[in-house]
Amino acid sequence: MIELHQFRPFWGLPNASPFCMKVETYLRFRSIPYKVVPSGPRKSPTGKIPFIVEDGHSITDSEAIIDHFEKREPVHLDAGLSEAERATAFFVRELVEEQLYWQVTYMRWGDPAGWAVFRPDLVKYLPLGMRGPVLFLLRRMLLRQMGQRGLTRADPQGAYARGKAILDALAGLLGDKPYFLGAAPRSLDMSLYAFLANILDQPHGNPLQAHGKSLGNLVGYCARMKALCWQGWQA
Repeated sequence: MIELHQFRPFWGLPNASPFCMKVETYLRFRSIPYKVVPSGPRKSPTGKIPFIVEDGHSITDSEAIIDHFEKREPVHLDAGLSEAERATAFFVRELVEEQLYWQVTYMRWGDPAGWAVFRPDLVKYLPLGMRGPVLFLLRRMLLRQMGQRGLTRADPQGAYARGKAILDALAGLLGDKPYFLGAAPRSLDMSLYAFLANILDQPHGNPLQAHGKSLGNLVGYCARMKALCWQGWQA
């Protein structure tokens, strides 16, 4: 049995880490049997999660994990895409996984209103040893990293402006298609859905979520992906 090492579900989301949710969405879409092992970065061979363990071998990095399983499939998820479509998928995924990652992080750790609702639930979720100084130091590190990207506690509206622009661009790319590259889900959708769900489906609102919910085609897209990959799932 494949072991998927990742964070536990949080806030009603399959995973509050978009990268963990990306991999699990893929495994569910492909109907690949696996079991979740609640884990953290300290248990990972590279210090990052998710990672899988199969036959005693570990694979880290969400894209590497998906590539590992796609090599076994008779038809690749991206079969039939043109070179231009593959290039589009590559650049869109790179942009989203870099920029929207920091937007999701800011929503919870940087925005003072977001931290006020995130921290009490996070503290209950964490081991006792991480609830005091360790959590303080972790947030301080993240605040510094966000500040280097222009995402400051003093200017939530400015911080969310970049995320809103990305959501607008994604809505334009999706248009009236069911999925981002056409009629069927591709590997790109495993990533984009995980990031969008972490913005649209978290229980506490913020300006970025409100903007995303105003984009009807993104809302409909998330509903389709949820029905396709997460039907019947309960936290």
